[in-house]
Amino acid sequence: MDGPAFLARVAAYREEGWRLAVVNATPLLPTDDHEHGAFDVTWSFARGGEFEHLRELVLPTDEVPSVSGSFASAFLYENELRELFGINVTGMAVDLGGQLYKTASRVPFSPTAIRARLEANGKASPKSGRTASPGAGGTTSPGAGGTTSPGAGGTTSPGAGTASPDTDGATPPGARRDRP
Repeated sequence: MDGPAFLARVAAYREEGWRLAVVNATPLLPTDDHEHGAFDVTWSFARGGEFEHLRELVLPTDEVPSVSGSFASAFLYENELRELFGINVTGMAVDLGGQLYKTASRVPFSPTAIRARLEANGKASPKSGRTASPGAGGTTSPGAGGTTSPGAGGTTSPGAGTASPDTDGATPPGARRDRP
């Protein structure tokens, strides 16, 4: 992830009068290309009836710069990214130090935690990296509006489905996907 370029794009949204609407993270299970998995993270911005999205593939070892310098309300999303997904968000304006949620397992939505749950339930092969049934392991269900299948991690915000892009390639009216 190119942190400075990302922050410049976020700052441009702020300067153009956009607001941060939602941040959504979807864990991606390990593959041959990404041995330890990855995350599909989308920052969605709203202005009037328009939505635009910045989407990044984030590896577990990546540092993701905080957008709280441009959007102070991002601190809740960013603490969720760190606590629930294990994403290394740096420079947060308000760092709650792992005290936002009390969960049964540490970083419950990391790719390795999801893989372990799938293997324990016989839904994934330890070696193949493949799930035994469609929709398991962090994939987004078509038409679900950005929410993930049960046990896969979910969105980072209640009601986030309205701001997240559909997965069938359609873009809702007034929305543009993945701003260049």
